[in-house]
Amino acid sequence: MDSLTDSAVSVLEGYLANTLANWSSLGFQRAIKDVGGSEIDIEYELEELRKELKSMHSFLREVEQNTPGGALTAWAEQVQETSWKVEDMFEQMVYCGRGQVWDKSWRSIAQNYMATHLENIKKEFKHEIPERRKRYQGQKMAPREDDATLRDPWQFPQSHSVDDELVGVEKHEDMLTGWLLHETNVDILRNIAISICGMGGLGKTALAMKVYNKSGIKECFDCSAWVSMSRSCSLDQLMGSIIRQVDDHAVGPDDNLHNRSREDLVTLLQNSLHGKRYVIVLDGVSSRNACDELSHFLLQNGAPGSRVLLTTRDRRIASSLSTEERYVLNLQLLPEKEAWSLFCNKAFRSNPCPKDLEDWARKIVAKCGGLPLAIVTLGSVMSTRDRTTLTWKQFYNSMGAKFYDNEKLATMSRVLMLDFAGLPSNLKLCYLYCCSIFPDNYLIKKNWLIRLWVAEEFVEETQGMTMEEIAEDYLDELVRANLIQVAVADEMGRTKACRVHVLMREISLAATRDKLFTVLDEQRTAVDDTTRRLSIQKSIKESPVSLPKGKKTTVGDNVVSRLRSLFFFSGDEDSAASFVKMSPNFMLLKVLELRDLPIARVPDEVADLFNLRYLSLRRTNVENLPKHIDKLQMLETLDVKGTRVAYIPRRIRKLTRLRHLLMDQPRLHTKDVVLIDFVTDHSWVWQLKGLLTLKTVQVDSSIIEDMAALIHLRRLGLANLEEKQGSDLCKSLSVMQELLSLSIKAAPADALMLESLSSPPPQLQKLVVDGRMKKLPTWFGVLTSLTHLYLIDSQLGDEESNPLPLLGELDNLLHLTLRRAYDGSRLCFVAQQFRRLKSLNIEALQCLRELEVEEDALPSLCALHLCRCGGLARIEGVHKLPSPCLIYLQEMPDALSLQLKGDSRVKRSHGWKTVCNSIAWPV
Repeated sequence: MDSLTDSAVSVLEGYLANTLANWSSLGFQRAIKDVGGSEIDIEYELEELRKELKSMHSFLREVEQNTPGGALTAWAEQVQETSWKVEDMFEQMVYCGRGQVWDKSWRSIAQNYMATHLENIKKEFKHEIPERRKRYQGQKMAPREDDATLRDPWQFPQSHSVDDELVGVEKHEDMLTGWLLHETNVDILRNIAISICGMGGLGKTALAMKVYNKSGIKECFDCSAWVSMSRSCSLDQLMGSIIRQVDDHAVGPDDNLHNRSREDLVTLLQNSLHGKRYVIVLDGVSSRNACDELSHFLLQNGAPGSRVLLTTRDRRIASSLSTEERYVLNLQLLPEKEAWSLFCNKAFRSNPCPKDLEDWARKIVAKCGGLPLAIVTLGSVMSTRDRTTLTWKQFYNSMGAKFYDNEKLATMSRVLMLDFAGLPSNLKLCYLYCCSIFPDNYLIKKNWLIRLWVAEEFVEETQGMTMEEIAEDYLDELVRANLIQVAVADEMGRTKACRVHVLMREISLAATRDKLFTVLDEQRTAVDDTTRRLSIQKSIKESPVSLPKGKKTTVGDNVVSRLRSLFFFSGDEDSAASFVKMSPNFMLLKVLELRDLPIARVPDEVADLFNLRYLSLRRTNVENLPKHIDKLQMLETLDVKGTRVAYIPRRIRKLTRLRHLLMDQPRLHTKDVVLIDFVTDHSWVWQLKGLLTLKTVQVDSSIIEDMAALIHLRRLGLANLEEKQGSDLCKSLSVMQELLSLSIKAAPADALMLESLSSPPPQLQKLVVDGRMKKLPTWFGVLTSLTHLYLIDSQLGDEESNPLPLLGELDNLLHLTLRRAYDGSRLCFVAQQFRRLKSLNIEALQCLRELEVEEDALPSLCALHLCRCGGLARIEGVHKLPSPCLIYLQEMPDALSLQLKGDSRVKRSHGWKTVCNSIAWPV
């Protein structure tokens, strides 16, 4: 069964419900006449379709969970195709509903179109699909294994050939052995739960097995047990498995523990463990439901010194079930050298790699992305191949297809995708979206991805949360399941950017090609009219591609393709020219991502894409937005950062659904930068009451006053603020109670007057203040939620305006930047202040002569960055900084470098941005 069908039907059902809720706003009649003249109640019929989809979704989930594979594939494909027809029909109706504002004739055309197609779709849903389902449902649906290794809780996995598949685990083995046996006398008297965590294929089970079977381990305990868990494993099954292993005399060989009550099993297990010091391994924990209660029970009933060792892919489970965070072992991907060694051991039976194969062998190893299971499997597969360059080249180029054709690779794929199978439908789509839309190893910014998911309508609405907040929870869930890797995190461990593991992406692409997502890359150069989401990841110039031309429909004379999303990652002139030429065909487009495409204009026809929810022109050469941009009534995100757009037209005020407006911060007195300047009527601001993001806009008095209406803003960036506007800005900020991020830049030669803000946003987490101030406003001291503070060009002039005493009391502050912020000669970090500060960036404080760190100051600091402080020759108390704290120096005096010479913590810096992106903060 294809899980994509279930996901597509689930999302479509939600989409139809949302469209029906807003049906009246489209301006269509409730009843229309079909081709035979009979009257049709449109809303009733569409609601019936939605109910049918809802029922179908439930059935598809049941089938997916219980069918071993392929039995209902043909039926699922028909369901998917029919659901797409429903989506096409709805979205063309929405398109025409928006279009009739500009052309009234579209209303009758659209209703005739629906009358023609509705009957056919009803026939498919009510007759053809059920009939086929009956035929396929008659086939036996045996419960399937949810893991390629058949995780039977009654059976201990065989331990043969473990050692040769583990590389570089000596330190992990020693650490686990220490936790099991050699803790301090205090620790050994208490029971401890230990977790091994990491993505599938890292060797968690193999490592646990090696330690479990290590000579002398079991002899130190009175009894032991190994339980291999499955998603469907119940607490009763787990207890029964442990009972049989720890106490041979507790039950007879013919005793069927499945028939015992919960109370009997608890009593048996208590008696079996009474007075015994045990080690019990719970392997493959994927849910807390059964394991949480069992782990607590075991730790309460074993003799002092007992141990529970569990392996899991889920970071949340590892943290919650371990006795302490220090007893969580997070396995990492193998570094290149160790990965290469492991592959050669498997592929060439410990012999050196032949020189003529090395290039292709290293490409195959790179595709494994440091994942031991993949390296071992691919090495084993390649060990049987002819050792010719052509054979290895062909294998690499066709690797994706082999993940489901080759038995070993198919087994590996099932193991790696085990957590994917258990995801809810919408999370599956979100994950596959990351795999398909973005190229190999692409750095995906969190906020960018979240806005895309929302625009694609993958996010299910939850009361009390914005769609973006829900989408962020989705991303966190995928990270916790180790399906998405955190590439950059902040000091709180929150994801700032992420990646998909290269092999997981390859496996997912092999499953999704020609379905929901289409990728134009080195393996594919043609696209047909069924394509719904298209990602162009190769240069059209180097290898021409066949792009969809659309097909005639009965909606007027428009040429309409099924394309919903279009991305360009090639960035060449030919791709740009192709887009400009083909853009009028994409009437149903929702997402248009053109960042980095070398285009100088956006075709006016883009304004006719009435279904468009997301438009990004970031880092293009575009100077003007489409003339009639106000036609894009569904638009939620408009991104013109890094463009040459000179102004945002007044028409934007009509885009009442706009949630994110992203622009460049103006750079004053720079010849090459064109400033964003709004036209004289600024009343458009208050009309965009749904805005969540507005950054960065050049302000004047009328804009600041109107901003008081934007009470839902989460992120706000303002530039060119004049001194006289400070009071009005404070009034507007006082009503923005949901603001999370605020950036303020002063006009040239003006100071920032922000003292009058009596009620600052209580949830504010990030604050950037760029401009001269006489002193810090007192309200800085009540920003209890603030985690990141940047003071730039503040020029605080004397000891009395020293910012540290006020800021040191902010309990949640994790990062502080002082850039040209203080003109005093001395900074002293005193004891018990900045208790949670993890990173400190001090730049261009030219008057600074003394920097002192007192005992117990900055107790959590991990990174100190000093840049271009020409008068600072010495740091007093540098040895009092926490031992893990790294000290980064950039263009600092030689005398300071001499003082710190020999200190292993000192590193050379190329800028704070580079440093902060390189720090691997715990996630």
